[in-house]
Amino acid sequence: MPAARLILCGAVLLAASIGCRPAALPPPAPVAVRVVTLRSEPVTCETRYTATVREKQQVELSFKVEGTVAALLPVRGIDGRERDVHEGDTVTADPQRPLARLDDADYQRRKAVVEQRLAQAVAKERAAQATVTAARAGFERIAALRKDASVAQQVLDDTRAKKDVAEAELDAAQREIAAAKVELQQAEDNLRNCALFVPLPSAVVLRKSIERNERVMPHQPVFQIIDVSSVRVAFGVPDSRIDQFPVGQTVTVLADSFRGERFVGRVTKMVPAADLKTRTFEVEVTIDKPRGLKPGMVVTILVGCGEQMTLLPMTAVQRGAEVGQFAVFAVLDEDGRTVARKRRVAIDGVHDNRVRLVEQSGSAVGAGDVIVAAGAFRLSDGQEIRPVAVPEPPLRIGL
Repeated sequence: MPAARLILCGAVLLAASIGCRPAALPPPAPVAVRVVTLRSEPVTCETRYTATVREKQQVELSFKVEGTVAALLPVRGIDGRERDVHEGDTVTADPQRPLARLDDADYQRRKAVVEQRLAQAVAKERAAQATVTAARAGFERIAALRKDASVAQQVLDDTRAKKDVAEAELDAAQREIAAAKVELQQAEDNLRNCALFVPLPSAVVLRKSIERNERVMPHQPVFQIIDVSSVRVAFGVPDSRIDQFPVGQTVTVLADSFRGERFVGRVTKMVPAADLKTRTFEVEVTIDKPRGLKPGMVVTILVGCGEQMTLLPMTAVQRGAEVGQFAVFAVLDEDGRTVARKRRVAIDGVHDNRVRLVEQSGSAVGAGDVIVAAGAFRLSDGQEIRPVAVPEPPLRIGL
């Protein structure tokens, strides 16, 4: 009886163990992911730089002589009446209309005195010339007589001395004339320098520091004028971008004061050395038609770039096998199954919500390949997927 019970219990346990064995699991379902086909496409971008407007040229004016301000350039005011020139007025180069004029009475008198001195020196020269002519003729006659021993040697020596004195007086008179001419030239220059003229074809008065009846000294700054027929804008560019600004390159300029308007400028200068503080290179752009742009205004420089690029969605980029490496999942067909394979990529630069694929630097995918655009974080290498194609939105870029 005990043996039969043992056999029965063993049979029950065997049947129970056979009935509880789990059934074979079905293969996992493919993971649904969004995919995109890579393509090379034209990308247009704009880089913006903040710049400051500068005048074309700035000139500081001063008198070369001292004197009292007798008159300033008359300018017609908004009330129709004439007034003295002041800051903000536009002035032009006109030999008949000086910016300011000094009282030249003293310089006129000085010129008259020098003219009289020159006239006296000329008269003295004429008298000396006549004396020299007579002395030379007398010396020649005595020298001829001396050859025949008709006169004593002392007479010849006296005649030669008179001739030498006459010639010396003539030389002194001529030197006096030369000195008087130089003095007259200086007097005339001083007289001309009593008037201060605009040295530029057209300019705007930036600073004025004199008034009528004011005494001024030589080389004392009295006016600052600027030429704004064209303007310059200057801004700093990092060394990685200087190739965008060759001399002659055309750029677009925007100003907050002139919304909706675009100014055209040309790169006219690039400083060959970087600023030690900012480590940027100063680029200067000239705007030939400023249309109201004024020195000191802050403007924006727009530089466009256009090239063919292959762009990756940012959601497609995953960490690579090593630090600093990146990868994407490429969509492949293997034995009738659609699987995701991890492929290394090199990227460079963000454009809108995508990154640029550098195909010549070790990237294992390129234009024409299909990659996982969304859902890649759930995948492993070789996993079966169910692709869902999503059209790419149009690219709009503005940096």
